Amino acid sequence: MPPARHVVLLSLDGFGADRHRDNLRQGVYTDPEGVAAFAGAYVVERAIPVDPALTAPSHASIATGAFPSATGIVANAFKLPGAPIGQETSGFEAPWGVESLWQAFRRQGKRVGMLGFPGRDGMAPSRTADFGMPFVSTPFAGARMLTFAASRFTMVALPPGWTSDSPARRATFAVDLSGQDIPTAATFTLTALDTTDDGVTDYDTLVVDDDADLTNGVLARVRAGEWFPLRLRAPHPDGGSRAVGGWCLLQALPADLDGVTIYRGGFYATEAYPRAFREALEAAAGFWPGPPDDRAVARREAGREGITAPEMLVQMRRFSEYFTACAKTAIERERFDLLLLYQPIVDEVEHRFLLVDPRQPNYTPARAAAARAVVTEAFRAGDRAVGELARALDLTRDALVVVSDHGMAPVWESVQINQLLQDAGLADAEKVGGRWRVAPSSRMVADAGGGCAHLYVNLEGRERGGVVGPADMAGIVQAAAMALARAQVDGSNLVETIIPREGLAAVGLDAPASGDLVVFFHPGFAANPGIAAPGAPWHAPAESNGRHGYLAAHPEMAAIWLARGAGVPHRRVAQESLTQVAAFVSRLAGVEPPLQARAWAP
Repeated sequence: MPPARHVVLLSLDGFGADRHRDNLRQGVYTDPEGVAAFAGAYVVERAIPVDPALTAPSHASIATGAFPSATGIVANAFKLPGAPIGQETSGFEAPWGVESLWQAFRRQGKRVGMLGFPGRDGMAPSRTADFGMPFVSTPFAGARMLTFAASRFTMVALPPGWTSDSPARRATFAVDLSGQDIPTAATFTLTALDTTDDGVTDYDTLVVDDDADLTNGVLARVRAGEWFPLRLRAPHPDGGSRAVGGWCLLQALPADLDGVTIYRGGFYATEAYPRAFREALEAAAGFWPGPPDDRAVARREAGREGITAPEMLVQMRRFSEYFTACAKTAIERERFDLLLLYQPIVDEVEHRFLLVDPRQPNYTPARAAAARAVVTEAFRAGDRAVGELARALDLTRDALVVVSDHGMAPVWESVQINQLLQDAGLADAEKVGGRWRVAPSSRMVADAGGGCAHLYVNLEGRERGGVVGPADMAGIVQAAAMALARAQVDGSNLVETIIPREGLAAVGLDAPASGDLVVFFHPGFAANPGIAAPGAPWHAPAESNGRHGYLAAHPEMAAIWLARGAGVPHRRVAQESLTQVAAFVSRLAGVEPPLQARAWAP
């Protein structure tokens, strides 16, 4: 069978297998070319992530066909050998120890594009494709809530051609920015208009612009409840220019202008290479819109200023549609053999809205029902993204592979693991700049996230500034294991398994960056690296509702693996490891897989 002309691999972060099967049974998906359309092609009912079931390790293994023991990506954050206590490395930025799909394809003369896929940011040859769009995590300006008193608005004369039943009023505000080749601030104007001819001054419209005279055209004309973009042009390091902007919501527009409230989203720009491709993405999809702001939702739920769940869903859909528009642009204009794509929307929504267990601190049946509706919308957005990709391809000649990296489990208790180590006499805390951190004098430190933690002994001769002699190392490891094994909340054990370094090969984690102890928590308990003053509580009700990173064997952690199109076998498989995706994708394209990839049996 000839190879597929194009192979597209889409990762839908957090798109869990269990919820996916429920959605299929309940008819949730509506796109005729979406995820339900794979039923007669290749379906792995339960795709098993690597341990721990976290985003960075899982994507490294999907793209290389190897376990973390070979990729070196053992968590979303970890301590590299020799690094001092408290210095962690991001699993999204650390180099991989083995060949990736894009390296293997390019080695064989094939052309590869990557949009948002973890592990490729164009910062080194091994992390670069022929064209790509890195995932943008840091905004030029963070999101803010803006509130204007009526006194901020002063009466102004409108330029010719502008009419209003009552005098117009105007306020200005600045957005502080930081970033390469970015101005330090941008100023915008809000012109309030009364557009009703009823003889009463009641302002109902805002005209938003970056020009006080309204002579260059307006950025937006909005009423209460409507979203609008703020944007500016700035130089780009590649020699061109870029749109920098943020999506905003006019939450309140009182008729007397006293208490105008705007949610101003973070400011971002589309980043991609080469320049012509970046400019094409910007022309088709605009500036990078930023992820759903779950922190603003949490503030609103706590009675402070923020955004509502329906408003966050608008952000979610916009983010998903942005990724889809960029992918379709790449398919339409670029020559490629392999295109790797990514969408994080389900993961981001479930962290806040996976409310399914009465033990969760904010659980009520009514809240759970509302949260389920939000999560369903995120899965539907993923379904629409898959449908749009299928329609952009010719599946008689192209192949579409859809995977996820992990599922999600509900949580109800957060464990500050370095605080627990402090109580056991193994870690010290110090306050620097008003914030607590693990002190260099600590004998042990934990890097933790979700259901997993790596614990490192501060060993002399290995760690910079190490304080534990080699003869004392075994005792430190044993003391930490005993403290964790005994830890309980309301009579329930926190820890499911504790694996010393010599036992890590059995779970594919025997990498130099792994801890001297690796601890997996029971689902329901989320590990965090926090520390505070001696005697402070080491656990508290969880602030988020969904987490992952537990042992991959848990049903909640299972992912999806679907494929259809040219060269795809028609088969239903009960269970398979995500480490076989790389070989599967390579076979569809007719190339040799990455050098260390696990074989896929046809």
